[in-house]
Amino acid sequence: MCIRIATSLQRPLEYILVILLWHRRCVEIRQQCAFVIVTVLVLGTLLGAGSLQPGFVLAETRFIPSVVAAERYDTNIYFATKSQLPPGTRLDDFVTSVGGGAQLLHKSRDLEASLTAGADVNAFVYNTGVNFLTTRTEGYAILDGWVGRLAQGAQLRVDERFRYTPESPGFLTGAQGGGGGDPFLRGIQGFRANTFAGTVSINGSYPVARGLALEGRYTFGLIRVGTAQAVTNTGAVYFNTTINSYTVGPRFDLTPVDSIFLSFQQSLLSQTDSGSGVGVGVQGANANTNAQTLSAKYARVMPDWSFSFGGGVTLIEPASHAFTNGSMTITTNPERLTIVQLDLSRQAAPSFFLQAGALISNVGQVQITHLLSERLSLRGRLSYALNEGVPTTSGVQFTNITVSTGIGYKLTRTIDVGLFYDYTDFKNETPALSYTVLRNVVGFSLTGYWN
Repeated sequence: MCIRIATSLQRPLEYILVILLWHRRCVEIRQQCAFVIVTVLVLGTLLGAGSLQPGFVLAETRFIPSVVAAERYDTNIYFATKSQLPPGTRLDDFVTSVGGGAQLLHKSRDLEASLTAGADVNAFVYNTGVNFLTTRTEGYAILDGWVGRLAQGAQLRVDERFRYTPESPGFLTGAQGGGGGDPFLRGIQGFRANTFAGTVSINGSYPVARGLALEGRYTFGLIRVGTAQAVTNTGAVYFNTTINSYTVGPRFDLTPVDSIFLSFQQSLLSQTDSGSGVGVGVQGANANTNAQTLSAKYARVMPDWSFSFGGGVTLIEPASHAFTNGSMTITTNPERLTIVQLDLSRQAAPSFFLQAGALISNVGQVQITHLLSERLSLRGRLSYALNEGVPTTSGVQFTNITVSTGIGYKLTRTIDVGLFYDYTDFKNETPALSYTVLRNVVGFSLTGYWN
């Protein structure tokens, strides 16, 4: 069921703000919640601005609520080896999840926006002491029509992503969209610990001449980690990390479908010991890293598929270490029966577990979704990451292989049922700590939504 709102977004925005303020109880650090609230206010203001402009009679707003119930079996809920846990601790468990959420969609001549918020409660059968609540928001706003009034052909997009969970994933799942990926989801898998992470990015393009535009991007990200749960005597340390990154450069349109983008990027990392290290740790230590990148990227966008390829060089300070970077993406039209997404990248990324500073992060992901019939679909995803500490002689390395598969079946217009299986094999290596974890998760879900 879609609720169409013709004149104002005030009531749905109030509902979303109430939900996110309620999430505040679940976040251990008060100042962290301001990140979510400010983000919602920004997107809410953008949504409201689109709906309050006179003459937007073609504007459409939809509010889509949803509920989900799931049951899964997890062979390792602590993301640790048995020797790292207190005697008698059970690694595997059955987990029941019940949650809900809502999506707010708005589309008008000047603005296209989406904001999704949700939460779920997770209860264990045996490890009842680690029952938990997760919260999440994700949104975007495309303001091409609005900025196009100032300069014909100008583009502007804002993306936001936030999560609070003790089971932070290693990789970003699903389509990344125009806003790009999450710098904290590049294959690093730490111990079970309450984690608050969020990113906001702003992408803009300004036409300078025919076939030439100046593009820029700014990204702000942060991650805050609480106390590692149950793990003892490992010496593991988390680092609270804040990222400020900007990218700027010219884009040359060779043809209507081909372009080349030359860019300079600077990423500033500010890190402090989170105080969650179990055993030894340099409490209060801080680290600041500066990564500068020069690169060139070619892109081709067709109606049925898109392709991009690029590379360059990155310098990391204060380590004075340079390395080559690169990326390649292939994406097919999401309306096809078979959807293929390939993403390969080599870049600098923050290290927030075991060692502070920057990593040389190599990540490859391929995801295939196939629609067998109007009701039945299959999906599969393979993710691989090799993250090396800087300098590479530091002996720090994080390796992660994750395989995810699933089957989805549409029971009715508003109810979906799914079966899923995830396999994870990750290895974390430092001079002081080295261990390997194998994890299997299998389960089913039931989702109801009113669209």
